Amino acid sequence: MGRIILVFLAAFMSVMCFSLSHPIALLQNDSDYSNGNSYIEQALKKLGVDYVVYRTFLGEFPKNREYSALVISGGNSMTAYFTNSGKARDSVKLITEADVPVLGICMGFQLIGRIYGSSLIVSEERGWRKLKIVKDDVLLTGIPDEFFAWENHLFTLKSLPKNFELLAVNDSGSIQMIKHKSKYVYGVQFHPEKGDSERFNHGYMVLLNFLTLVEYLDEKKCSLTLKQVP
Repeated sequence: MGRIILVFLAAFMSVMCFSLSHPIALLQNDSDYSNGNSYIEQALKKLGVDYVVYRTFLGEFPKNREYSALVISGGNSMTAYFTNSGKARDSVKLITEADVPVLGICMGFQLIGRIYGSSLIVSEERGWRKLKIVKDDVLLTGIPDEFFAWENHLFTLKSLPKNFELLAVNDSGSIQMIKHKSKYVYGVQFHPEKGDSERFNHGYMVLLNFLTLVEYLDEKKCSLTLKQVP
């Protein structure tokens, strides 16, 4: 854990630019951004992250596992992942079988919750809301116990999904951040991409911490692979 913390601190003190062996796969679920320029794409561009966009509402998904992480965007429909009867489609396996870090944002958070056994309830929350950390995690490195983040959703999770830990709630007590107990699968109800990297923004730092974790694990995996070459 200490090694990861040092890597995080070094990253914040240097120019923000991430070097990965493979691009990040961005599952873009919001049809309003069919031509790009969503907040998450703007954030990844600004941070110098190599990524490939898959427009799930058009049936686009990665055909191989050559990506360093999965980022699941917000949106207004889960039909690319579930049938009308509620049966999971094959696309769900990208998440359940992922061997790389996963970050679900807003609807992506709700999608992860639903995949792992939770359900949705109506809970409309808009604008900047105060969040409270209830369990520490590397994605919360450098963030105070209470911080503000941007929210823009109509639904949220009714309960904590099976095999997940609760990391943060907001001032109304709703679930805001979760992590799988044995995998680097995260979900955030708020929008960490909605921030300004030129100013100190704690919500934005969650995204920075995730990308730094991805880079660290990617580098570690590459090192192990090289050691196995005769």
